[in-house]
Amino acid sequence: MTSQIKIPPYRIHVAIPGPFNGPLGYCHHSPVALGARCLVPLGRRSVVGVAVAPGPDGADYPIEKLKPIGAVLDPDALLPADILALAAWLGRYYLHEFSSGFLLALPALLRKGGGAELPVEEWVTLTVPGVAILPDQLKRSAAQQQLIALLQDISTSTVRALRERGFSRGQLTSLVKKDLITIQIHQDDQPIAPTGTLFEPALELNDEQQLALDAVNREPYSPFLLEGVTGSGKTEVYLQAIERCLREGKRALVLVPEIGLTPQTIRRFQSRFQDRVVALHSGLSDAQRLSAWLQASLGQAAIVIGTRSAVLTPLPNLGLIVVDEEHDLSYKQQDSLRYQARDVALKRAHDAGIPIILGTATPSLESLHNAQTGRFGHLLLNHRAGGMALPGVETIDMRKQQHQNGLSERLLMRVADHLADGNQVLLFLNRRGYAPSWFCADCGWMADCVFCDAHLTHHRQGYSNICHHCGHREAPRKSCPTCHSNQVSAMGTGTERAEELLGELFPAVPVIRFDRDAASTRHKFVAQLERTDLPGPAIIVGTQMLAKGHHFERVTLVGIWDIDIGLFSADLRARERMGQLLTQVSGRSGRGERRGEVLIQTYYPDDPIFVPLKQHDYRTFANDLLAERQRSGLPPFGYLAVIRCDSAFADRAEARLQQMAHYLLSTKRVRVLGPIPALLSRRAGKHRFMLIVQSDKRSHLHQSLTPLHQHYPRDQQQVSWHIDIDPAELA
Repeated sequence: MTSQIKIPPYRIHVAIPGPFNGPLGYCHHSPVALGARCLVPLGRRSVVGVAVAPGPDGADYPIEKLKPIGAVLDPDALLPADILALAAWLGRYYLHEFSSGFLLALPALLRKGGGAELPVEEWVTLTVPGVAILPDQLKRSAAQQQLIALLQDISTSTVRALRERGFSRGQLTSLVKKDLITIQIHQDDQPIAPTGTLFEPALELNDEQQLALDAVNREPYSPFLLEGVTGSGKTEVYLQAIERCLREGKRALVLVPEIGLTPQTIRRFQSRFQDRVVALHSGLSDAQRLSAWLQASLGQAAIVIGTRSAVLTPLPNLGLIVVDEEHDLSYKQQDSLRYQARDVALKRAHDAGIPIILGTATPSLESLHNAQTGRFGHLLLNHRAGGMALPGVETIDMRKQQHQNGLSERLLMRVADHLADGNQVLLFLNRRGYAPSWFCADCGWMADCVFCDAHLTHHRQGYSNICHHCGHREAPRKSCPTCHSNQVSAMGTGTERAEELLGELFPAVPVIRFDRDAASTRHKFVAQLERTDLPGPAIIVGTQMLAKGHHFERVTLVGIWDIDIGLFSADLRARERMGQLLTQVSGRSGRGERRGEVLIQTYYPDDPIFVPLKQHDYRTFANDLLAERQRSGLPPFGYLAVIRCDSAFADRAEARLQQMAHYLLSTKRVRVLGPIPALLSRRAGKHRFMLIVQSDKRSHLHQSLTPLHQHYPRDQQQVSWHIDIDPAELA
C-alpha cells in the first residue's frame, strides 16, 4: 500500500493588535490571501488580524511552534498590496505597533470581525415611458421634473443617493405610481468605471488657475503645492484636475481637515460630477462608514472625500490625491498612531506614481520649504477669482478702547454699520464655553481641575465648570474656598457669553454660533450652516472651525475678538499657527460682490507679526519664520521627535525619560533636551514629562529611537510612554 504523503500546513504572518514590533506566525490548512482578515488565538482569547506575508521559514521555525488560524474571514484580500505596503511603512516610520496601520485601514465593523458585504440597496431605474417623457410634462411638480431630468442623465441611481441630493421618498413613490420609474432591491458589488461626465459645466479659469491645472499630470509622480490667497479658486482647480482624472478612467481621493468641511465639499462635488462620490469621516455611523468604504474598495466610487484616516482607503486605479488646507493641524493624529495624513498621502502618491495637490492659502513651513527648494512644484494663485479685492486689515489698540466683555467700541460700531447695510458679520473668538475661568473677585482664586494643571471653563448651558483637557466637570462653587467670599463669578468671555452679549446688543439680528458645543455633530453643523444662507443680516460667532475654508458669501466684516494668547505661547509652531489662523479667518471676509474689512483687537498692535499679515503677505511672514528655524536647526531644516512619558508618580516618569536620554546621547547621533515638564504638566491625574530629540539627519533620528521599544517596555511600573515623530505641537 502506498503511504499517503502529508502536506505540511501553510505558514502565514498575521498583523494582530497589541504591543508587537512585527507580525506573529500562524499556520493554516490552505493558502490565505494576503490582505484578508483572520481570527487567530492570542493567549486565552481570539482576535481579528490581517494576513500580511508568508509565514516563517520551516527550517528556522518549527511548525509545531505555530498555532493554527481559527478562521479565515475573507476568501479574498480586503486590503490590496499597495495599502499593505503603506500600512507597514506607517508602523516603521512612526515607530508604533506593527499592526496599527493595517487596522487603521479597516472600518470599525471589519476590525471587529463583521461581514464585508455591501448592504442591500434600493435601485431606481427609468421605465420605457420614463425614458421618453419630457420633464416639463410633469407640470404640477418641479421636484419631479428635476428628478426625471436627473435620471435621464445618469440612467440609474440608488434611493440613498437620490435622498442625499434632496429628493424625498414621496416624490419617488409618485413617479412609481405614474409608471415612470421602478425601484428594485438588489446587491451590486461590481466596479463602476469613472466617466468624468458633469451635471454642470466647469467654470472658466483665469490665467493663474489655467497654468496651475496644466502643470498637474506632467510627470508620473508630481507633488504640487497650490498656494492661493483665500477666495482664489483653488477648489475649481481641484475639480477640473479631478475631471481629467475621471475621464482617463481613474479615481480620486480628496482629504479635508475636519468633518465640518465635508458636507459643503460633498455638495459641491455632487453638483458637478455624475460619477459616484462617497464620504468617509467620523460623523458616519459604523454601518455607513463600512458601506462607503466597501463602495470605494470595490471600485464603485469615483471620488472619495474624507478626513484624516481616509488616506488609507483602498481605491483601485487611483489617479490623483488632493489634500485641501494642507497646513491644518487636524491632519496630525494626536494619540495612538501619531501619523500626519498629509505626509502619508505624499508617500501613497509617490508609491503609486500619481500627482498630488496640496492646497492652502497658508502653507506649512515644511511644504513651503519643499516648494522653494524644488521638491514640490509651486503653483501660485495671487488674485481672488472673479477679480474681487482682498479685504482691508486694521488692528485695534485695546489699550485705548473702552469695551464690553472684550468687545471694543470701534469693533462694535463697525458691526452695527455692516449689519445696517444688510450684510453678515463674522466674529472670531477661539474660546468655547461661557467664560475661561470661575473667579473670586476678593482674593483672586480660580477654579482649577483636580486632575489637570488647568483652569476650569465655565459653561452656562448645563451650568457647570468643565476641564477641556480631561472632561472633568463640577458644579460652580457659590463661595470662595480660600477666603469664603461670595463674590465668585465667571471671568472672561467665551463663545457662549459672546452669543449672549451680541443677542442683547442686536436683538433683531440672528446670532449663529459655531463651536464644539453648538455644532457638536455633523447634522448640527449643517443646520448652523443653513442658517447662514437665510436672507438678511446675521452675526456669525465661533472658534477656529470657522477658519477652515468655509465660504460665507455675504460676510463683509471679520472681527477677531482676542488673539493675543498666541503671541506668547512656548510651543514651537505657535507663531506659525497664529499667522495661518489670522490669514484664514481674515479670508472669510469680502468673498462676494462687496469688499470686505478685517479688524483685529490686540493689546500689542506693534508686534512685528501684524506687519506682513496686514498686507496679506503671508509669504514674507513664513519666510521670516523659516529663517529663524534654519538658524536653530529646527524643522524643516532638521528633524524632530518628542518622547512623552506620564505616570501618577512624577519621579517615575522623569526617571524613565532620564534613562532614555542617557541611552540616546550615547548613540552620538542626536541632540536631547530634557526631561522637562510638558507644557500641560499634569493631565487626567498623570504627571507628564517629555524629551525633545533633534537630529540633522532623519536616518540618524530613526536609528537612535528604534531600539527604545526593545529596551523600555511601553507600560511598566505604572509608567507609560510614546514617541511622536514630526510632532505638530509640544503640549
